[in-house]
Amino acid sequence: GPWTVAGIASGFVATASNISPDLAGRASNTVLSNGSVVMRIAKTQGLLQFVFQGGQFQTPTMGITSDYGAFNSLSSYGSQFNPHSPSEISYWGAIQPSQYWSLWLGEVPSVEGMEWGLNFLNPTVFDSDLNNLQLASGYGAQLNFFYGPATLNIQYSDAYTTNRFNVLSMALTYNLNADGSDYVIAYGHTNTGNTGNPGQPHTGVGLGFSEANGNLAGAGLQIISGPWSILPEAQFQWLPRSSVSKHSASPRPLTTYYAVSAMTDVTYEINKVWSVTGQAMYAYQNNDKNDPNAALFGNWLQYDAPAGPGTFSPGTGLFGLQANVTWQHQNLFIRPTLAYTHLTGFAHGTGYGLQGNAANQVVALAEFGYVLGQY
Repeated sequence: GPWTVAGIASGFVATASNISPDLAGRASNTVLSNGSVVMRIAKTQGLLQFVFQGGQFQTPTMGITSDYGAFNSLSSYGSQFNPHSPSEISYWGAIQPSQYWSLWLGEVPSVEGMEWGLNFLNPTVFDSDLNNLQLASGYGAQLNFFYGPATLNIQYSDAYTTNRFNVLSMALTYNLNADGSDYVIAYGHTNTGNTGNPGQPHTGVGLGFSEANGNLAGAGLQIISGPWSILPEAQFQWLPRSSVSKHSASPRPLTTYYAVSAMTDVTYEINKVWSVTGQAMYAYQNNDKNDPNAALFGNWLQYDAPAGPGTFSPGTGLFGLQANVTWQHQNLFIRPTLAYTHLTGFAHGTGYGLQGNAANQVVALAEFGYVLGQY
């Protein structure tokens, strides 16, 4: 049957206000990165199917710019605190014996959310923080059921590649028209066990016990009308107090820790060459100032970062705005972007700036790239 080969090579340069230093105390407001070099080989028809996505990538996340921070920080690609991604991203084999169902096995992508983990597939340069809080790819199995306009995905995996198969995730998509351009989606995941004691390193998790062991529920909608595309999404994520047994070693959750987040993308396609996209988003993570374990379990936005400038804290609210213009001529594209974030409720020393006390940050970024294959 037919095979398809596609890919991309991209890079960006950026500058930011109220920059944060790295762990060595250095700070630079200019970032130069080679972005993404990714190849996709796929066979998605017939009884036996296969997808391989290989290469290296960087996907900046809205508001996360500190070198103290998570992998999706806006840092120089290949730097000590934002290293190159693995040389392979995901791969899976599939069998589809019927038009009503199929089975995937391998390193399967997350079924959650409205955005791709690879930013060049999204209308915005920065992923929203909703995407950053959702499941990453993991080794496992996925059943897909198709009936009329509805698709149900059920996945069981070691999401975040923790080598612990403990995450059950689902997504239900309902197409509102024949070509699938308008649809609604509901998604989420729960845990059938945990990755081990909190505060201890786990493969692919770092100190992110809450991220790897929490639960999530979300929903989104896409509507396309003429040149307009509108994409709203909202989700709720939580770690129950019962996730660590009272008989386990400390530290333990002292309450239920949660994060709520929402975003909306709006794109206007001027013509086949030019388009404009804007995004507004908000995220909040709860906090009890009398809880000594809140920083370990309640910092969803920077779940694997030690406390420091740009790492936020439990109780932080993050409001973000970004806008970009996309110019694409056949396979070549350029996306200049302007992003603004405002923090509320953050602990002293965990905000933006050299001392971590600034509430606002502005980032200007220019992304440029070349799409391989059919444009």
